[in-house]
Amino acid sequence: MADNDAVRHDIYAFTRGRLIDGRGGAAISDATVTVKDGKILAAGLRSEVSVPDDAQVVDISGKSILPGLIDAHVHIGNIDISMYKTAELSPAVYVHRATRNLETALDLGFTTLRDAGGLDAGFREAIDAGLIRGPRLFLSISPLTPTGGHFDMRRPGTQSIVPRNSIGISPEICDGPDAVCRSAREVIRRGADQVKVAADGGVDSPSDKPGHWQFSVEEMRAAVQVARSCGRYVMAHAYAPRPIRNCLEAGVRSIEHGNLMDADTAKMVADSGAYYVPTLSIYDIFTHEAAGTTDEFAQRKIHLVHGAARRALEYACQANVNIGSGSDILGPYHHLMGRELSLKASAMSPMEAIVATTKVNAEILGQQDIIGTLEAGKAADLIVVDGDPLQDPALFEKGAERVVLVMKAGRVMKDLMKHSVRR
Repeated sequence: MADNDAVRHDIYAFTRGRLIDGRGGAAISDATVTVKDGKILAAGLRSEVSVPDDAQVVDISGKSILPGLIDAHVHIGNIDISMYKTAELSPAVYVHRATRNLETALDLGFTTLRDAGGLDAGFREAIDAGLIRGPRLFLSISPLTPTGGHFDMRRPGTQSIVPRNSIGISPEICDGPDAVCRSAREVIRRGADQVKVAADGGVDSPSDKPGHWQFSVEEMRAAVQVARSCGRYVMAHAYAPRPIRNCLEAGVRSIEHGNLMDADTAKMVADSGAYYVPTLSIYDIFTHEAAGTTDEFAQRKIHLVHGAARRALEYACQANVNIGSGSDILGPYHHLMGRELSLKASAMSPMEAIVATTKVNAEILGQQDIIGTLEAGKAADLIVVDGDPLQDPALFEKGAERVVLVMKAGRVMKDLMKHSVRR
């Protein structure tokens, strides 16, 4: 059902299934979740939840019901592994390919995405208008980078700025606090929900490496001040201890990747109250499905950060860092977004991986009062999966088959269940 197919919301009761409400407590094996007017009416033991007389009752025996998943670091608009090839796509082809990625994410159970750079505000408008079947979107628009920094994709000897795509998104290349301030205001003017900055070198950039700290504390502080003045925040691409510490000193809210983080830095992240968004699946994909698709320089960097990623996550767990979840999926691999939960579940627990992907990610977005858990009064963003993800977290990798129902704001967006609905 598309967003604009009806004005009213139906009343539902999902019953006899396993409830994992996103808050981290024990699952309820015989539960009922009721939905009315696009919101959760009640969620709990079947014996304790009353079902409205006019509800559509859906038997989910043998299945689990969870909050809609949230990917807090994804690049829906990175159509190809190569940014250069993505930029060569015509606008019409680019938009249609990005739309397919949005639909794929929704079908995998991701009802909310934080796009870490590439999409413009038109995609959010199209989803809200019902023109595209897609998740809730929180946009970064264009990332901010210093000259030669991670998002500056100019190769040596090249002067022209390399765009991210053909619909007018290019990196904001800025040096010094004043220029950073101006660029932060520009991306917010264009509809950014958060400001993204390069604090460190990266894997696919041609001129730097992880550990090459980039924006100074003063520069990032300028972005933070602009973001805070507009009720927004800063997320920062950072791998190594020094760049991460710079971020914390500047007041950055969300540390992305962090693969080279050490134990002492993890404690600093925890003490600061900042959030950490590990992105394990993209390095796993580069090592397996996409092996050999990058040049030798990038491959050496992939090997470095892939080997360290799990250890950094373990440090973060030991330090009680606020851990969210992102996939950082690129290219033709968006169908593998669910792999992130199974990879995290091998370093955390399956429940902790689910909480990171629901409750904590909602907190990062500042949407904890609206989404992220199945509690009365919150938006009815929920999924039903075939099986028990606490015993089999790999089922999310097969989301096209195992995620059998997706609901966003009380509307059924995907339904593979062969149930008999009764009034």
